[in-house]
Amino acid sequence: MSILVLANIGNSDLTVDGQSLRRPRSDGEAAWRQRDDHRFAMPIIEPCITWILNHHHQRIDRVVLFYTDQPDTPETTKPDRQGIPLRDKDTVWYAQIIDHLLRERFGDQIGRVDRQIIARIDGASINPSMYDEAFDAYAGLVARLIDPQAETCYVLMTGGIPACNSALQLQAISAFGERCRVLYQPEGGIPYELRIGDQILKTFRRATAIEALERLDFATALPIVRQLGNDALIALVEHAHYRECFDFERAQEALDRAVRQASGDLRTFLAGLQSDLERLIKNPDMGALLRELVANATITFRNGRYADFLGRLFRFQEAALRLIVETCLDIPTDMSKEAKASNLPLYQQRINDDPGLKAWLDGRTIDGTPLRYDMPNIPAMQAMLEYIIDEKSVRPDGQPYLAKDMRGKLTGVKKRLDRITALSQLRNQSIIAHGFAGVSRERLAEACGGNPDSLIDDLKKIVELLGLNSGDSPFDQIGRRAAEHLRHLK
Repeated sequence: MSILVLANIGNSDLTVDGQSLRRPRSDGEAAWRQRDDHRFAMPIIEPCITWILNHHHQRIDRVVLFYTDQPDTPETTKPDRQGIPLRDKDTVWYAQIIDHLLRERFGDQIGRVDRQIIARIDGASINPSMYDEAFDAYAGLVARLIDPQAETCYVLMTGGIPACNSALQLQAISAFGERCRVLYQPEGGIPYELRIGDQILKTFRRATAIEALERLDFATALPIVRQLGNDALIALVEHAHYRECFDFERAQEALDRAVRQASGDLRTFLAGLQSDLERLIKNPDMGALLRELVANATITFRNGRYADFLGRLFRFQEAALRLIVETCLDIPTDMSKEAKASNLPLYQQRINDDPGLKAWLDGRTIDGTPLRYDMPNIPAMQAMLEYIIDEKSVRPDGQPYLAKDMRGKLTGVKKRLDRITALSQLRNQSIIAHGFAGVSRERLAEACGGNPDSLIDDLKKIVELLGLNSGDSPFDQIGRRAAEHLRHLK
């Protein structure tokens, strides 16, 4: 474990014989050449180094001194209001002197002292007074200093140029996170830590969490929101995360906790989610699950989780077919362990009691092999859908299965479900089935023969044609409300 100290060298960081130098470049060089004739003081850096050593009871492994050394150009030699050229304020000689003083006064309490010119890593110079140029430069300079073994990185708020101080502070906090601590030396006082590091980290985290919530990436947002520490908001994002995982019981527990901990408009919003969730837990109907599945699949697609999306796509196909078979043919399709004993005989009986349907199924083949319909598999249910939308198909009592308008709607449903079937080979070769083939947006486009965004449109259209009013996605509502709440969180 090690300690790293970063300091910008400014015009206030060195005094010579009790005085600040008017021209740090030329006067600093002269003082360095005749250093044995002068008394030097480091009014900001030395107290900070002493404070760090006293608080850690170990040596400082590395000190990096950032200094300015601008090229000789018409712009840098232009005098300021005091008649001093900008270049003559450069701290290149100050860094040389402070390097010498630190080694001399602290000895082996400091392992290494380095001097670093403030410039882009490609060597290009910058105007150190410009915040954006300084920010770009320090991005590269600090990146080269990142050390996983560094226990603490101290940034000294020294007499450096404000733009450089801000850039160093932000880039160090970004690079070292919670290991970065900011030390301030007030004039005439003793050093103390600033909480600016925590404040900036909180701002970074808030921005990252908001961005994740806006794209409905609740898994990414959740650990960040937990760090920000608002109980109601944490519970809300946990609810969304568990709900996206189809773990509705844990989603309910999180929602109950969120309602208890929230107040005002947020509590009202959370209470409104209760009834929606109950439809997925207590006697869940296939319509509610289909709506939930569309909202869920949309999230995976938007976030580029295409293999996950493909799995949800085929789950939707099966669920939609089951809903159609159960509502239009009154044939049970739930063959879960609990229901199979009663539903399978009824499934077979209902087919046998419908001569037209049975003859239709008996006449179907797949690649020359007779269709197996002893269980409600996808090919069997697809064949049943084809049967009921055929104009010639009638019930055993001679009545048509569907009214004309419903036949048209289910024809539209079949067309879109068949597009999903066209993706079967891609699914079968992927990690969600039997292989390791990749699933990307490009591969989806190849398999569906067009823009893969249309697959989401198909799901939403199927829900509409089936008469299942989807409304706003609950995840969209949660993401918007959580992001809004986070923006106003103190």
